[in-house]
Amino acid sequence: MAHADEAALARLLPLLRQLREIKALREMKPGIFYLKGSAFIHFHDDAGALVADLKKTSGGGFDRYPVDAATGQRKLVDDAKRRAARSEED
Repeated sequence: MAHADEAALARLLPLLRQLREIKALREMKPGIFYLKGSAFIHFHDDAGALVADLKKTSGGGFDRYPVDAATGQRKLVDDAKRRAARSEED
């Protein structure tokens, strides 16, 4: 599954703005965020449905979030803030 393209990311501008406000994150390419030099959040277009992958706090891998609806976007932002803060404590 390919990363979301520019047109898909344009549908997520308010969400991307919120993620860009998380100080610990660096947006290396549009929609691809890193934390401490490691991939942290990125987006996919899964047959027209937009999803985000957020790095798990332990065990490696990513958790998938549907982000077409506001509830999924809020959950992603909340979890990203929490995980980034936890990483800052380490």
